[in-house]
Formats: sequence, C-alpha cells, structure tokens
Amino acid sequence: MIIYDIVLDATQEDCPVPTILTKNTLDTMLVGQILKLITSKEGTIKNIRTFVANNTCELLHESTTEAGFVFLIKKLYILR
Repeated sequence: MIIYDIVLDATQEDCPVPTILTKNTLDTMLVGQILKLITSKEGTIKNIRTFVANNTCELLHESTTEAGFVFLIKKLYILR
C-alpha cells in the first residue's frame, strides 16, 4: 500500500478540470510528496497519463474503484 499526502477529489469535474486541479495541487506540494487523485470521468485517464509523461512527476499507481479512477502521483521536482 502506498501512503499519500494529499487527496484531490475531482469526481464532480469534467475534463480538463481534473488535470488542471492536479497541476495546481502539485504546485503547492513538496518534492517527494504523493497526491491521490480521484476522478469519475474516463477521459481524464489519458489526460493524467499525458500530464505525468510531460512533467516532473511519476505515476506510482493507477486503478479503478467504486469511487472512480484513482491515481497516485509523486512530485519529483518543481513543476513549471
């Protein structure tokens, strides 16, 4: 089990808002902290994968639960 530092519940948000909220939240976090993102929109899956691939963070885990789509993202460096 991965321990996370912050939870971002974006289950009521439409794309691209969850991705924008993810970036804004990661901007406030310290390097090494882990964000748990929960979203209910399937379109967010591709957006979050692309965001992680193009930024200084790492997707530690991705799953589908009753709550929605869950991502654990680790901040590696200061995002630009």
